[in-house]
Amino acid sequence: MSKKSVVKKYAQGRENILIEAYIEHGPSKLQQEIDISPKHWLVVFDYLVFEHNLLYKCIISNTQFFVDEYVRHGSSHIREMLNIVNKKYDLIWNFLFDFIAISNDGLYYHVLHHRDRYMLALKARGSDFVRKVLGVWKPKYEENWSKVLDILLNAVCESIFSEQTFEHGLNSFCRLMNGVREHRPIFKSGII
Repeated sequence: MSKKSVVKKYAQGRENILIEAYIEHGPSKLQQEIDISPKHWLVVFDYLVFEHNLLYKCIISNTQFFVDEYVRHGSSHIREMLNIVNKKYDLIWNFLFDFIAISNDGLYYHVLHHRDRYMLALKARGSDFVRKVLGVWKPKYEENWSKVLDILLNAVCESIFSEQTFEHGLNSFCRLMNGVREHRPIFKSGII
């Protein structure tokens, strides 16, 4: 059966009903309800994703859930949940990422939630690696990346400089400066 005939048999004219059922019950139950094979389901799924914005509609109707999942688990988890790991969904994912991570501030909350992990990765593998993992390596994300770096910089500084470390450094500096400073008697300097 060709892709066109699969779409015609299972989806054409019923797109809105299928999208609503997908959002409400999920893909597994929808597959069972329309009694479709996994191979044919993939054809229908692609048709609904690429022609009728299925995933965007799904995320819009459950925005807070997807933002929370992104904050807790990151991009790859969302892609696995939506079953869009394949490269053919990369363009769609970029659009969804912009909505979840950028428009809804999911990126910043994700970095704050996992900042220790990203600090270690930044120290061990460098900023390019962290930027790729976060999915903000494109030039359009420069402003977002600078905010992420600011979060990570503050976290690194917090871990390096505690209040006790600061006080210890200040005391050491004072002792050092007292040892270097020239001591002259008051009566010879003309003050008295």
